[in-house]
Amino acid sequence: MEEFKSKLNNEVYTEKYKKAKDYLFKLFTDKNQEGVEELYSKIREVANVAGVSGEFLIKQIKNFFELENSEEFVKSTFEILKKLIDQTIEHPEIFEKIRRERVIQEKGNIKLSELMYYSLDLENGTLIIHVAPKGELKLGEIIKAFRGGLKELAKQVKEDERIKDIQATSWIVAKNPGLLEKAGFEVKGSISEEMKAEYFGDEEKPVSWAHISREALLEKYL
Repeated sequence: MEEFKSKLNNEVYTEKYKKAKDYLFKLFTDKNQEGVEELYSKIREVANVAGVSGEFLIKQIKNFFELENSEEFVKSTFEILKKLIDQTIEHPEIFEKIRRERVIQEKGNIKLSELMYYSLDLENGTLIIHVAPKGELKLGEIIKAFRGGLKELAKQVKEDERIKDIQATSWIVAKNPGLLEKAGFEVKGSISEEMKAEYFGDEEKPVSWAHISREALLEKYL
């Protein structure tokens, strides 16, 4: 058993390291400034939890962009970031929570619970619920966050007469359609690949959508 756990752990590290190096290689070759700033933002988040200076690491990495080839850049930058990557592997629950908060706090999103947030399309009278990555949360914790989020949502929808229809678009609709049906939603099925690529580029799981009317939501949760 111990040998199996050791092998599994090694595979996790190997996979994470490969993803990090692939990410850095693409960053260097694309020279995309938005991508670079996103890297710096991630470094600040992880470094803050790890108790190291993110700005010091970023200063070093900025110098590496002056290197002549991608191999040198990836090797040098990876060595700087390796300890932070190890922290995310060894304490996944902390960094998954950070990731959820970052997703939820994106411009225009409104938080409902630890997992749930929404955006508005008032031109069409639609509110769209999203569910952030669950990370290490157990099923019971997910259900609690989901139900609590719907109760909070009902309070907010009641105050805004412009909202006529509520949609839920996330991995949880695809994985647990029964949970949505019990919650009063009508499950409609998978979203298109084009929509997934545009709005859920980082999501590896299937994404589906469901909806519930304003009246049905308020009747069930108020």
